[in-house]
Amino acid sequence: MAYGAASKRDTQFTTRYLRGFLLSTSAAIAVVCTAPQLAAQEIAATPQQSQAVRNFDIPSQPLASALALFNRQSGIQISQAAAGRTSNVTTRAVRGRMTPEQALAQLLDGTGVHYQFTANRAAVIGPAGDAGAPGSEEGATVLKRIVVTGKTGRNANSGAGFQGTPDWVYEEPASVSVVSRDAVQSRAARNANDVLDSVAGVTSNRSEAQNPGIAINVRGLQDQNRVTTMIDGARQDFQRAGHGASQRVYVDTAFLRSVEVEKGAVAGVGGAGSLGGAVNFRTVTADDIIKPDRDRGVELNAETGTNAYYFNGSLIGAARFSEDFSVLGGISRKRVGDYDFGQNGKSPLLDLAVTTAVDDSFLFSRLETFGTLLKVDGSPSDDFTFDLSWLRNDSEAIQGGLVFGDLRDDPQNYLNNTVSSSFEWDPDSELIDLKGRLWYNRVVNDELRDYTPRLPITYAMTSFGGSLDNTSRFETALGDLSLNYGGEAYSDNGKTTTPPLVDDQGFDEAYGYKGLNPVGRRSMTSAFLNATLEHDDWLEVGAGLRYDRYRLKGFTEVGGRKPRYIVVPGVCGYFYDDGECAYYDEDPVYGGGEAVLERVDIDKSGGALLPSARIAVMPFEGIQPFVTYAHTYRPPSVMEALTSGGHPGDAIATYIPNPYLKPERGRTWELGINIARDGLFTAGDSLRLKTVYFDRTIQDYITLGNGYFATFDKNLFQHVNLDGDTTMNGVEIEASYDMGSAYVGASYTYLKTDYADTYSYSGPTASGTPLAASGNTPVPSVLFVPPENKFTLDAGIRLFERKLVLGGRATYVSDSKPTVGQLAGLFNTAGYKVFDIYGSYSFSDSAKLRLAINNVTDEQYAPALGAFYYPAPGRTATVWLNFKF
Repeated sequence: MAYGAASKRDTQFTTRYLRGFLLSTSAAIAVVCTAPQLAAQEIAATPQQSQAVRNFDIPSQPLASALALFNRQSGIQISQAAAGRTSNVTTRAVRGRMTPEQALAQLLDGTGVHYQFTANRAAVIGPAGDAGAPGSEEGATVLKRIVVTGKTGRNANSGAGFQGTPDWVYEEPASVSVVSRDAVQSRAARNANDVLDSVAGVTSNRSEAQNPGIAINVRGLQDQNRVTTMIDGARQDFQRAGHGASQRVYVDTAFLRSVEVEKGAVAGVGGAGSLGGAVNFRTVTADDIIKPDRDRGVELNAETGTNAYYFNGSLIGAARFSEDFSVLGGISRKRVGDYDFGQNGKSPLLDLAVTTAVDDSFLFSRLETFGTLLKVDGSPSDDFTFDLSWLRNDSEAIQGGLVFGDLRDDPQNYLNNTVSSSFEWDPDSELIDLKGRLWYNRVVNDELRDYTPRLPITYAMTSFGGSLDNTSRFETALGDLSLNYGGEAYSDNGKTTTPPLVDDQGFDEAYGYKGLNPVGRRSMTSAFLNATLEHDDWLEVGAGLRYDRYRLKGFTEVGGRKPRYIVVPGVCGYFYDDGECAYYDEDPVYGGGEAVLERVDIDKSGGALLPSARIAVMPFEGIQPFVTYAHTYRPPSVMEALTSGGHPGDAIATYIPNPYLKPERGRTWELGINIARDGLFTAGDSLRLKTVYFDRTIQDYITLGNGYFATFDKNLFQHVNLDGDTTMNGVEIEASYDMGSAYVGASYTYLKTDYADTYSYSGPTASGTPLAASGNTPVPSVLFVPPENKFTLDAGIRLFERKLVLGGRATYVSDSKPTVGQLAGLFNTAGYKVFDIYGSYSFSDSAKLRLAINNVTDEQYAPALGAFYYPAPGRTATVWLNFKF
C-alpha cells in the first residue's frame, strides 16, 4: 500500500548527507596553578576573585561528599578527579558566613591537599605531592589536579535548584529558569521540545508535530520574534507559515550544555524587538568534556529504546593545545521512526485522528538528524578571552497524512547553520568589563510538495547581527553602583523560491506557495543603559532605559483571478470514488476569471523608548523578595506585513498584505521571591525556590483578521492589530529540596490569557463603508491559548555513595481550549497526566548508565498547544550509555 512505500523512504533519509567532518580536539584551560599553597594558607584575593559572602554549614566528612556540599553552598562547581586513596581524606567542619575562598581554606586545612584561586576566576586543587610544593611531605595525600574555570555565576551549568538549576538563578531578581545538562540527558528526549516541558511558564507548541523544530510559548507569547530564541547568543528567527506555529528553532539535544529562559523583559543584550522574554540554548564547552587532570578528553553517548526510538548518539572531543588555546568538535546522529501513541484513557478527540494514524502509529513522526559542532576558544591574557563556534544541524522529516483515504506526504529537509563569535575583556579596572558578539544564522527548509505536479520549494531565512556592551562599577556613599550600557543590531532576510507554474494566460500559480513566506527584510537596532545600586548586601535598586528602532522593507504581489463563478453553498465539494459526497461547501467558492497580479511595496520604520525598573531586598539571609516593571516593543515581522497569496494549490488570493500594521507594545509587572537556604533541617540539605506573579498588558496585538481588496471586491485574510488590551497574568513556581540521599522538585504554572476579540482596520473598504458593513467578521483567526494549569513533580533517591539514582516524574496539564477564531475547534486538547521513571548508575568517573521509561501508563493524549490529530508517544523505554575518556 501507499503507506508501506512511504515507510521505505525512512531508510533513505539523511545518510546520503553524511560527510566526513574532522572533529575531535580542543580546550586549553585559561588557568593554571602558578604557586602551590597549603590549604591552611590564606588567599590573597584580587578584585577579580572577590565573591559574595555566603552561609556555610559543612560537617567534617570524606572529601568527595564535602566537595559536593561545598559546590551547592558556594555556587562554585568543583568535582573530584580520580585519585588513589582519597577515601582516607577527611575534611574539617566549616560553619558561618564567609567567602567561598575562606570556606575552602578552612575545609581543607590540615588535609595536605593544596589549592589556588587565580585571577581568572578558577580554582585548582592538587597535586599536593609536587616536588617542593607545600603539602608534599611524607604521608600527605596526593590528589590528581582539580581545575574549575568559568563555572561560577552565570557560567555555572548546574546547581542545587529544580532540574539542576545553578544558584545564580536564585540571586537574580527576575523570572529566570535554567535546565541543566544533566536534566536534558535524563529526559530521554525524542526531540528538543521535551526538555522544556517542566519549565514553569513555558510550553512547547506541538501544532506542527511532524516538524522537528521547537516552537516555544512563554506566558502565552510565541511566534514572530515575540520571544527571542538563540543558540549561544545567535538569534534563531526562522519563520514559515502553516497550519500551526510559525517560528521554530532547530537544535540538537546532544550538544546542549543548558537552556536558559528569561520570561520577562530582557534589559540588556537579547532584548531588542522582544515582547516578552528570551530562550538561549547553550552548547557544551571544552571544560565539560576534558577531565580536570588532563589536557584532552572524549565523551561518547549512545542511546536506544522501544517505540521506534532507534538510535541517538554523539561523539565529542576536546583538547588543550596550550594554556591559552583549546578546540572542541563533535558529531551527533539521531534516528527515530513513526511511534505508537498511547492506548489507555483514550480521548474521544483522537477518534477523529484518521488522517494521521495507521495501526495505532502516528504517521510521519519519524525523524533523522545529523549534527556537527566545532568550537575554538582562547585566553591570550588573564583579562581577555574569546571563542568562535559553528553549529550545523541537518534534519529530515515528512509532513502529511491520509486525506480522504489517499496518502499525501511532503518530504522535508531542514538545514540550520549557526556561526557565533564573542570576546570578553575584563582588565584590572572597575570601569571596564567589555563583552562583544557577532553571529550569523541561516535556516533552509527544502520541501517536495505533494501536489500535482510535485514542486520543490525552498523556504529560507538569513539573520546576522552583533552586540557590544560594557559594565562600569563605582563605589558611592549609598553603595556599589554598576552601569551596564551598550547596543545590539540584527537583520532578518526571508526568501521563498519555487519553479514557475505559468498557465496559458501567463499567470504563475506557484505564487500561492511563495506569498505566505514573502521576500523582505526587517532590521533592528537598539541601545540600552541599566543602572544597579546595591546597598549593604540587603537592598538592590535598578532602573533601565532602552531605545529600539526598526525598519521593514520589501514588496509582494497579490495574485489570483477575478471572480467568475460561484459555487452555491450546499453543493458537494468533493466526491469519494463510489460517488458518495465527502463534504459540502458552506461558503461561496470563487475561481476562474481573468488573471491579476498587483505589486504592493512596504517601507516602514519606527522606534520606542522603553523604561524598566526593579527593586529587591534581603531582610534575611537567603530570602529575597523583588518587584520589576518594564515596557517592551515588537514591530511587525516580514511575514505579518507582506503575507499574500493563497493556500498552496489555490489559484485565487486568500491572503493580502497590510502596510498599516502597528508595532505591539507591552507592559509587565512582576512580584516575586527568591529563597536559597542551606542547612535548613540537616547539615547537608538545601532549599531553592523561586516564585513569581506576573501581569502583562499588550496593546495592538497582531493576529489574522480580514481586510478589503478592491480588485476582487472582497474581504480577504490579513494580519491586523487587535483593539483594546490583551492581558496575560499568572503565577510561576519552581522549587527544590535536596538532602543528598534524596531530593524532590516541582514546578507549577497558572496562566490566564484574555485576548482582545475585535480589531480596527486602517485600509480601504468597499465604497467607503465600514469594514464590518462590507462583510468583515470581527474575530481574530489564529490565537494559541495555553492551558491554565501545568504541574510537574520530580523526586528521587541516591544510593551507594550517590552512584545509583532512582527517580520519577509526574506531569499534569489542564485543558487547552482556544475560545476565539479558527483554532477554537481545531486545537482544543483535553487535560492529561503523564508519569515517567528514570535512573542512572555511575560505574566510575568514566562510565554511566541511564534508564528511563516515559509515559509509563501508556496514556493517550494530545500535548497542549497541539492538535487533536497529533497524539503524543505512548510508553517508551530507553537505555543510555555515557563514556568519558
